[in-house]
Amino acid sequence: MKKSFSLLLATAAFIMSCNQDKPAATEEKKDSTVAETKKVDNTVYPYKAYYSSSFEIGKPEYSKIVLDIWKAYEENKLDDTKNYWADSVTLEFDGYTFHGKGDSALKEAKVERAKYTSVFDSVAVWIPLHSVDKDADWVGIWAMETTVDKKGKKDVADVHEVWNFKNGKVVYISQFRAHRKP
Repeated sequence: MKKSFSLLLATAAFIMSCNQDKPAATEEKKDSTVAETKKVDNTVYPYKAYYSSSFEIGKPEYSKIVLDIWKAYEENKLDDTKNYWADSVTLEFDGYTFHGKGDSALKEAKVERAKYTSVFDSVAVWIPLHSVDKDADWVGIWAMETTVDKKGKKDVADVHEVWNFKNGKVVYISQFRAHRKP
């Protein structure tokens, strides 16, 4: 009996020592100068991205700028955003393209906003991205926007935008909009 108990105890000790996930308390910590291992994507895709497929999470402050501009549009306070725009800006919206000075883009946005008595945005997602191979900063935003025009007509649309930043300023916006049935 004593022999069986000793064998059982030795077997349990052996199994426990093989299943240890944590390093022993006496082990030295890993060298902090060792670079993190990045996950490599070896997936074979049916398309090659003509711009980039090499992205990592970008700067959160760029998402904040996008959200500040969205809120200013919603509240009809676009003048508060004048410091966010680059000297040269390109805007691509459904049926409308603008390329010109940042202050002119702001003026155009104010004209568009003036068409509505009310704008309400429900933002679903925003994500800052950095294109590694292009060294470019982007923000993607998805939302549902409800507007009421001056005649009282209500419109609800799903909106997806991509914003490009250079030196902390907005240089490009592309918007995709799908109107919902009332």
